Amino acid sequence: MAGIHLMRNPFRLLSRPHVAFAIIAFFFVGCAPSVRYSRNSAQPAVSSKQYLVPGDWDYRKNYRIPQSRLTAVISSYIGTPYRYGGMSRKGLDCSGLVCLVYREVSHVKLPHSTRRLKNYGRAVPLSQASQGDLVFFKGSSGRVNHVGIFLGNGKFAHASSSNGVIYSNLSEKYYEQRFWGVRRLFK
Repeated sequence: MAGIHLMRNPFRLLSRPHVAFAIIAFFFVGCAPSVRYSRNSAQPAVSSKQYLVPGDWDYRKNYRIPQSRLTAVISSYIGTPYRYGGMSRKGLDCSGLVCLVYREVSHVKLPHSTRRLKNYGRAVPLSQASQGDLVFFKGSSGRVNHVGIFLGNGKFAHASSSNGVIYSNLSEKYYEQRFWGVRRLFK
C-alpha cells in the first residue's frame, strides 16, 4: 500500500485556521444575490436592497438598463484604441466593447464574439430600438461581423478598426448599407 495516503481524521483539516475560516465564511456569504426579491406582500421590504414583486415577475424579462449609467460607461471608453481580440481599456474590438460595457453597467457576462452575440436576446425592428440594444452589421461576405450599442436617434457606439471606440450614426452610408439588425438583451 505504498503511495496510498489514508486520512485518518478528516476533521484535522478544519484545525487549520485559514481553511476553517473559508468554510465558515462560505456558509455566511454563500452565493446570495446582493438584491433580494420577495414575493410575500404581507412582509414589508426590510432594507433598501429588497423589493416586493408580483409572483410571476421575472427579473430577466423585466430588467431595464440604467440609461444614465450606460451613457457614462460608454463615454468613458470613447477614444480607446482598437485591438482585435482586445478586452481592456488598452485596446478592444467591437464585441469586447459590448462585453465590458454590459459587465460594468449590469454585471452581465456576455460572449466575446459578434457571431454568438447576434443570437442573444430577441430581434427588434429598428423603428423600436432603444438605448442599450445591440446593432449588428454584415461585412462584404454577407456574414455578421460587427456590433455596436444603440444610443437612440440613430446614434450608436462601437469599436471601429480604424478609429477605436467612437460614436457613429446609422444614417451614414457605410453603416446603412451594412446594417443587419437589432437585438434586445433585456426588456
